[in-house]
Amino acid sequence: MSEAVISTRNLVVTFSVGRIFKSRKFNAVDDVTLNFNKGRVTIIAGESGSGKTTLGLATVGAIKPSAGKILFNGQDITKLKGQAYKEFRRNAQYVPQDPYASLNPFKRISTQMLEVIKLYNKISDEEALDQAKKILELVGLSPPEEFLVKYPFEVSGGQRQRINIARVLAVNPSYVVADEPVTMLDASLKAGIVKLLRDIVKKTGMSLAFITHELSLAPAFIGMGDIAIMYLGNIVEYGPIESVLSNPLHPYTQALMNAILEPDPQRNRTKKLQMLKLDPPDPLHPPPGCVYSDRCPFKMDQCSVRKPELKEVKPGHYVACYLFG
Repeated sequence: MSEAVISTRNLVVTFSVGRIFKSRKFNAVDDVTLNFNKGRVTIIAGESGSGKTTLGLATVGAIKPSAGKILFNGQDITKLKGQAYKEFRRNAQYVPQDPYASLNPFKRISTQMLEVIKLYNKISDEEALDQAKKILELVGLSPPEEFLVKYPFEVSGGQRQRINIARVLAVNPSYVVADEPVTMLDASLKAGIVKLLRDIVKKTGMSLAFITHELSLAPAFIGMGDIAIMYLGNIVEYGPIESVLSNPLHPYTQALMNAILEPDPQRNRTKKLQMLKLDPPDPLHPPPGCVYSDRCPFKMDQCSVRKPELKEVKPGHYVACYLFG
């Protein structure tokens, strides 16, 4: 069984909205328990506002939990101090969604690479430069000398995202969150970045949390890990990628799968919307009971009374839905 690099235990992240004396709170992440295992991929999928990014940021220490725990190699990250905390921050890295805003436009690629490498390594500029070249080659930017002298505006969006990935790999992390890493890229570039991430996991043995709202990207990681479907801060379905994609159980997962466009336009036109409402509810006023109840075509009376628990219905495949007991 794979070893968990990062784990969440009943994790809750609460945000306040509004003015100081009239603020209201909602749970962006609500009682989430997950393992992110060494050498494996965990896809976190769902619509905008489902809590995917908040969960990812919390696991790298960028957002503090309101309740529950985040464990790094079994240790609570909120209790790490000094060198132990620095080691966690080196090991837990984040690839941002926007390749255009995440690099300093006034610094050459070489400067931005060396800053990261020397932050955690007491080495000379020459040694750091050699390391930067090797990493750029690893992410498919060759010859590296050609890219190191450039500014961000001189490279394409796909190349910028490869540079972001290279900067993350420069510190040799054991856990990486890739937050919608291909959303802002052309379709022709998406497959290349996804393949790169898949290959890096195989080569380095790191744990990858791949955040996406595009379930069409998930098949690229079949056989490499699990997928968690999130809705209003809750995990509603979880299991091996191939199991969830081939046999989605939760009505929300089924709706997401049905929304994937197919090459045949006729088949797209004949698809039916599997939701009672197109838009999700206001997170400040979620429906009682099951968070998906106001959009679910299979709603039963008990769905509005109590939130269903995540239950194992097949080996390793969990779903939070009263349709399955």
